Amino acid sequence: MQPHISASPGFTLLETIIATSVLVTVLAGVAQLLILGTRLASSSGRHAHAVMSAQAKIEDLRARRFGYDAEGDPVTDPVLTPSPAGSLYADAGGYSEALDDGAEVIPAGDERQRTFTRRWAVAPLDRLSPEVLAIEVCVFREPATGAPLAAAEACVATIRTRQP
Repeated sequence: MQPHISASPGFTLLETIIATSVLVTVLAGVAQLLILGTRLASSSGRHAHAVMSAQAKIEDLRARRFGYDAEGDPVTDPVLTPSPAGSLYADAGGYSEALDDGAEVIPAGDERQRTFTRRWAVAPLDRLSPEVLAIEVCVFREPATGAPLAAAEACVATIRTRQP
């Protein structure tokens, strides 16, 4: 009688191909998740810089003098002079500044890379209430060369009343 020859235990070629396909699919999905996570973290950091920059400018403007002198006459810091119409949408002298990637102001003539543009508007709440100012600050991410500015990365607003 001939001895019975059994197949050695192991995987067939088909099983190996299927297992490899599943593994490649899972690894591709994980790689996409890592890329997406990195992009979101970068975007989140950029947004945080923009929000902090807008908030810092609001605090600077709120700290300016907007009150009355000893005789009761109104006193207003020149920085709180009403801005020109559209100062949030186009650079207006005295109402916009360039910021670097750390959201620090870039002085005029400095050659550092401009990452953000911060713009603000100051206006009386209405013609009947000149003692109340509306202040809005928006920070825009700098677009690629030649492209128009996109929507604001962050905007912050406040209302300020003249205080004694």
